[in-house]
Amino acid sequence: MTAPRFEQRIQSSTSLVARAGGGIVFVIALLVCGDIFSRNILNRIVFHSFELANYLFAISAAFGMAYALVKRVHIRIDVLHGRFPGPLRRAIDFLALLSTTAVAALFAYKGWDLAVGNIARGVTANSTLGMPIGYPQAAWALGLSFFALIAFALTIRHLLLLIARQTARADVIGSIGSDMPTEARREKPANAEVTP
Repeated sequence: MTAPRFEQRIQSSTSLVARAGGGIVFVIALLVCGDIFSRNILNRIVFHSFELANYLFAISAAFGMAYALVKRVHIRIDVLHGRFPGPLRRAIDFLALLSTTAVAALFAYKGWDLAVGNIARGVTANSTLGMPIGYPQAAWALGLSFFALIAFALTIRHLLLLIARQTARADVIGSIGSDMPTEARREKPANAEVTP
């Protein structure tokens, strides 16, 4: 798989999953609106939007995590990052991707452990709706698993690009590409790839 095709597939798959997460937020809005109308017109709650919104919001957030990683919008503190020489910055970027993968994998593992355990025991929510909570937890764990998979793919790709000395592309994956300081751009070696 060539590098542009790899990046294209990562972009399109994370974008698709993030749109599903956005659709879930839209569903939350519909449920809340439905409950507002039913409370005012029928004097009772029909959709149980408060409880369902809690589950759906967690699922939506998990579905958006991989997209946020690819688009580099997770919270980062870059106070000193741009002042380091290129090789040190790239090593820090690799460690950041590696630790993100480890944390995402731990979240996914614990998410599935929780969901499967609750499904097996038939645990239901202590609420009016009494929903079996293992199923929304499984959807949440699925989003976390996708996040872990994308983080792992980016980590491996970043490492392979560093080994191949394709530092320009490694910088893009490692999150210092287009937003790195001007002096960092100047120091790119002649053999660095220029393709976006």
